Amino acid sequence: MAAASQAQRRYIILQQAAEWFALLESDAAGEAERAKWQRWLDADPMHASTWQQVLAISGQFRSLPPAPARAALAGGAAQGRRAFAAMLVAAVGGVALWQWNKREDDAGVALANTGYDSGVGQLRQLRLPDGGILQLDTDSLAELGYNATARRIVLRRGRIHVSSAPDTQQPARPLLVQTAQGTLRALGTRFEVRQFDGCTQLSVEQGAVEITPLQGPAIVVPAGQGAQFDAHHSAQPVAASAAAPAWTRRMLLADNMRLDDFLQELGRYRHGYLGCSPEVAHLRLVGAYPLDDQPTIFSMLEASLPVRVRQHMPWWVSVSARHQPD
Repeated sequence: MAAASQAQRRYIILQQAAEWFALLESDAAGEAERAKWQRWLDADPMHASTWQQVLAISGQFRSLPPAPARAALAGGAAQGRRAFAAMLVAAVGGVALWQWNKREDDAGVALANTGYDSGVGQLRQLRLPDGGILQLDTDSLAELGYNATARRIVLRRGRIHVSSAPDTQQPARPLLVQTAQGTLRALGTRFEVRQFDGCTQLSVEQGAVEITPLQGPAIVVPAGQGAQFDAHHSAQPVAASAAAPAWTRRMLLADNMRLDDFLQELGRYRHGYLGCSPEVAHLRLVGAYPLDDQPTIFSMLEASLPVRVRQHMPWWVSVSARHQPD
């Protein structure tokens, strides 16, 4: 996975650049440290270009009120430098990795047996070798393994949506989705699968899907229903949430959703911190929110709930009660 390796290298360099910036901005940097930084900067053209990105983003921080990390940085505290470096990584990563990952996949080219990932905030749509469609939600990773006996998708992280197609080979091979907890077999269908820590969530739009946990009996989930399973057993199917496939249309649906749960879900589509104070966490939301326009989402929250959205830094957003002082 050359693209994934390149993205990982870019992220490592970004971390290094942010750490160098935090050190050089503090009182702890001496001539020896500055000489080491210069050698690092000259060692690779990508070091220099990433350094320029860090400088550009850091300029946005200077115009903002001092935050704890910035105050600690000014005092030279190692913990503060690490905190400020982490903020820079989140900020620059949100721009650089978005630009790196934002690409359109050629709909005319069938995918080979390999892995495909999506960046934070990115949704990808890919055509499978049999003509089906695979969509990757934000920050997701899936691997394909098509051979003579099976069409297999391995979900390593995040969420996918599958629109299956009849197999082009005879005898027809099963279409399987494998997760850490078991295997799902498509029975002529559209469905989505989400990998959580310790369990898998299935939602079926059309047709049916058979779930077989690693160490448990199989069940079939029909259209309009969903089920969660772990390695040992599957829960009984229940009515699937209408919000389940909304992300494929770049929407986030809330149907009587708690504000803290909503922000946690929205936070999957952005870098940095997004959270709320305990006194507003219980407030309920109903509506459709455009994932591509988060400023509009924040305005909608302020219009529909007694809350105030504060952007303390470019990548630090908090929601509090409207009457709560700064």
